[in-house]
Amino acid sequence: MALGLLVWLFWPERAQDPAPRERAYQAFTACLLTDDKGLAGELARATWEGMQQASLAESFKVQYLAVAGPQTEANASAYFNSLGLQRCGVVVAVGEAPVAALAEGRSRFPTARYVVVGGSAALPGVARVDSSPVTGVGTNVRAEVAAAYAAVSGN
Repeated sequence: MALGLLVWLFWPERAQDPAPRERAYQAFTACLLTDDKGLAGELARATWEGMQQASLAESFKVQYLAVAGPQTEANASAYFNSLGLQRCGVVVAVGEAPVAALAEGRSRFPTARYVVVGGSAALPGVARVDSSPVTGVGTNVRAEVAAAYAAVSGN
C-alpha cells in the first residue's frame, strides 16, 4: 500500500492539452452546386477557392454539393432544392445542369442570393461571373459572395 501511495505521489503530471481552437461562424452559409466533377473541375475549384477566401475574411460557413448521376436540369434540381432547404444565404452554381437548375428553381427560395459562374444568358436578380479567364474566377466569386454576405448581414 505504501508503494502505491509513493507511485501516486511521484507520478508525473500529464501535460495540459492546449485549449481547443474554435472558430465562431456568422449565421450565414455560402453554398456551391457543381456538376458531377465536383471540385476536380477547373471552374469549380477556382470558385471554391474564392468562396473559401470570402469565408476566412468574414467568418461564415461554406459547403458544396456535386450533382451525381445524369447531368440534367431535372436531376440537378433535387440537389439545388437541398441547398435551398438548408437555407444557404448564397448559392453559387457551376456547370450547365447546376446553372439550369438554379435558373429554374430560384423563385422557390426568394431570400437567398444567387451567383452563376459562366452560363450564356443573364438572369434577373442573379450575379454572373465570367468563366474566362479562369484565373479571375476566384477573385470575382469572392467579391460576389462577400457582397451577398454584406447585403444580408448589413456589414
